[in-house]
Amino acid sequence: MDRWKKALTVLLLVGALFVGAAAVPSASAFKGYHCTRHTCKFFTSSYHTARYFYNRRTCDQWKELSNKYLRGFRTKRALKRHFDRKLHPPC
Repeated sequence: MDRWKKALTVLLLVGALFVGAAAVPSASAFKGYHCTRHTCKFFTSSYHTARYFYNRRTCDQWKELSNKYLRGFRTKRALKRHFDRKLHPPC
């Protein structure tokens, strides 16, 4: 019977670890370079296949980017220092 108690204890501990890990929010989210999501003018995705950047004043499509990879900048020059992107054509 003592063996069953140990096995049950181990099983409960492992289960608690999985539940705890699932409750932790994802660490990566929006990153603004000297601006906030509300004050940045230019946005892009840091995802490795991303090709474009977006101007907040002329285009709302940046809002469709994943928050996990979303990066914001005050100036186009600052964005270009970090990412090689082209302005999205409709913007």
